[in-house]
Amino acid sequence: MLLRTAVGAGAGVLAGAGFALTLEGFTRYCHLRPGRTGCGVPLPVFYPPVFALWMVVAGVLIWAGFRLARQERGWLVTGIGNVLWAVLIVGVVWFESTQLNLYQAEGVQFLLAAAVVVPGVAYAVAASAAGRPRR
Repeated sequence: MLLRTAVGAGAGVLAGAGFALTLEGFTRYCHLRPGRTGCGVPLPVFYPPVFALWMVVAGVLIWAGFRLARQERGWLVTGIGNVLWAVLIVGVVWFESTQLNLYQAEGVQFLLAAAVVVPGVAYAVAASAAGRPRR
């Protein structure tokens, strides 16, 4: 069980870091600072495809990790982890926007940290709950 959880957490953290770095790389100039006007409306259209891409990457990492660790149900873990990741990240964004009074730069740093931690937690929980050793 510990090995499954470690594989899930590792895959989640790697996928979350890739997601955060991709968004930061493409939206670096969107943060309002002196001389910058923001990115406008098309940016929210960019999030779902990037999110889906990193979910696929996490699925491949979990599948490969489960194969190496001789575990079963890697794709079920991926599906549950994807749903948990989506639900938890919406909850974190809601919490940040309604409960925390952060400046824009602090909010961005909080969300980038959450983008790395949340998928690690989601896939670790999914792997510990749904995976099982091969017989």
